Amino acid sequence: MPSGLFPQEASCDTAGLVNEGGNVDKTSPVLVNCCDSIQSPQVYLHTNSDLELPKTPQKLGLLSRRRGKMALSMEMPPVKKLVSPLTLLDDKFKVLEKLGSGCAGMVHRAVCLESGRTVALKIPRSKDAGLAEAAQKEYDLLTRLGPHPNIIKVLDFHNLKGEATLVLEFFDGPTLQAVVQEKRLPEPTARILSIGLLKAAGHLHANNILHRDIKPQNVLVGHCLQKLRLCDFNAAACLDDGVPLTPTGTELYKAPELLLGEFPCERSDVWACGLCIYFMLSGSLPQGRDTLDPFCKLKADVALQPISLGATCWQHISEECKAMLQQCLAVSREDRPMIPDFLYDAWISDPIMRSLNLISWAVPGAQAYLSVLTTYLSADAMNAEST
Repeated sequence: MPSGLFPQEASCDTAGLVNEGGNVDKTSPVLVNCCDSIQSPQVYLHTNSDLELPKTPQKLGLLSRRRGKMALSMEMPPVKKLVSPLTLLDDKFKVLEKLGSGCAGMVHRAVCLESGRTVALKIPRSKDAGLAEAAQKEYDLLTRLGPHPNIIKVLDFHNLKGEATLVLEFFDGPTLQAVVQEKRLPEPTARILSIGLLKAAGHLHANNILHRDIKPQNVLVGHCLQKLRLCDFNAAACLDDGVPLTPTGTELYKAPELLLGEFPCERSDVWACGLCIYFMLSGSLPQGRDTLDPFCKLKADVALQPISLGATCWQHISEECKAMLQQCLAVSREDRPMIPDFLYDAWISDPIMRSLNLISWAVPGAQAYLSVLTTYLSADAMNAEST
């Protein structure tokens, strides 16, 4: 049999090949002492005649090159182990479960080991300096804003090795999006949640803050459908720092002026609140927005069309409610009321509050006394909601 290089992988066995019967075949040429042969250009073949065959320089060079490539490919580069940001907080929190995630970050339910309190940990998706800075800004904004029964509370902030973590109150309830996807809300329930949403936006505006991304996914609703928390302030901006020029927010929930490239204002948030109320009562978005990609741009002719409330689902909705929605969703921002104006709205305001407001206008000198009573009633209502 002519001898030559055997085209099999190198083996460290010094015996021959094993045939199907399990016996060693001494007649088959095999590589001997291959571990040494990788380091040395000398290659020996062993047969049953113990004949040593010389190799030509051409074949030796080819084998060396092949073995050289094999040796290089076996050198694995060092792998840097990625540390989960949650493990950096092991000494402070016990993470229980993942609550949800968005394009900017993830939220986990956890227990604070020191206090035993259940909290929500909001962590950016990547270890990026810009995201860590945005998380710090969100914490500072919520801290400055102060507590409100309809706004998610911020408790603490950690930045460990570039991993920014917001510690928020844990509000037990789904998003408004999840609730309405199962079944649209009756008008009395929608009214209670609408009052909470408008109060949250009004508190923001009273502190010169715009949310800029009010939508059903950023509204948490209690299981009893009586309590509400506005959350996710990573797009919020303080007007004390100047008018925000960078566009942000979700396209499908933007007011017409934002879709046309104008700057946001308080009335832009009012439009977004109105869209959430529209969604509660109808189970869908106007102008076919819920059939489009969330980040696509609406055409200008569609965005400037007045929103109609003539569909079948609106037949059982009160005229007061529809009138309020038409004001919220007016195409021109100047035609939309500011949040304080809703105190006088027939659908939003409490009947007692409406009567007091009418008296304050009709009776000279009564406004000073009624303002104290109005403040007391409003505070009492907010305390009832928080409990």
